[in-house]
Amino acid sequence: MRILFADDGVPYDGRTPAEDPLGGGERAVVGLARALAARGHGVSVATPIVEPERIDGVDWLPLPMDEGDRTLPDDVDVLVAVRRPSLLALPVRPGRRVVWVMGQPDYLIRPSVRARLATHRPDLLYVSDSQRAAGPASLMASAEVVAPGAAPAFLDVPDTKPALPPVAVTTAHPVHGGLDWLLDRWERGIAPLLPDASLHIYSALLSAGVAGERVPPSVKPMVERVQALSDAGVEVREPQPEGALADAWSTARVFLHPGQAWDFGCWSLVEAQAAGLPAVARPLGGAAERIANGDSGMLVPDEAAFENVTVQILRDDGLYAGMVEEARAPGRRRSWDDAAVDLEGHWTSFLR
Repeated sequence: MRILFADDGVPYDGRTPAEDPLGGGERAVVGLARALAARGHGVSVATPIVEPERIDGVDWLPLPMDEGDRTLPDDVDVLVAVRRPSLLALPVRPGRRVVWVMGQPDYLIRPSVRARLATHRPDLLYVSDSQRAAGPASLMASAEVVAPGAAPAFLDVPDTKPALPPVAVTTAHPVHGGLDWLLDRWERGIAPLLPDASLHIYSALLSAGVAGERVPPSVKPMVERVQALSDAGVEVREPQPEGALADAWSTARVFLHPGQAWDFGCWSLVEAQAAGLPAVARPLGGAAERIANGDSGMLVPDEAAFENVTVQILRDDGLYAGMVEEARAPGRRRSWDDAAVDLEGHWTSFLR
């Protein structure tokens, strides 16, 4: 098949995940495109880059900025619009159009979006069953679910002893990712019982604020709070390329995922579990589809349970080791090649 992914967000290509921090959705595009190319498909990805380049069998193309740009192939079998249905109107002739819905699907009911969907009649590609259930019922017939995979950097993490004193990690967003709630749990119920433990928060915004750089007003209170909690073991870390992030996950003891109802991808949770890192999460968004509850991690119903389970994993070597083994079980380790196989079955059906 000839497949074109189009993403008009940040500029990135197939080398970016290994060289720079990158969002989970963008890493997903890289991972799936690379896996499809490795399976023999002709794959192109258009993003706001400047120069075209071929990387790992994928053609990375500049996204057209005006009608005169002819950077895209004339014909493809599948056009995948990443997040934005407006990309369905790109100047290509596809056999099939797809919108890859990565976040909350409520934007699909906006009048302007519904008009584009009615014009182009795309399939919808969701990242979790819970996301599909939250989407418009009228579009259910055209929707498929393909669970995310993880990059080799996370799947190939070697066995490593966790750091001592123990370290918990999180990538929760400082404003809308539940970090304030998580810091309450750490300050009130975890740090008092484990005063030597650390919580490492991977956040570009908080890193900038701690360094004295300008940040949005909504972030400033969180900058002040994490600084005030330094004596409780709270540290802010810069986001990392996937290799360095996988190394950090390999020496951490637990991944803390406060979650949000709109977070259906749970990208960092997927990667943490792939690396064998036990997780504690609230059952929000897609979290229940990323954790083998009671085996590779725990989904907890309330604040007290979140605190208690986190303390247990940080303290109990046997519980930690058992969860690591479950997270690394072959049946749970999903690669982007697995996701590509799932998609092939659907996409090839309309080409026969």
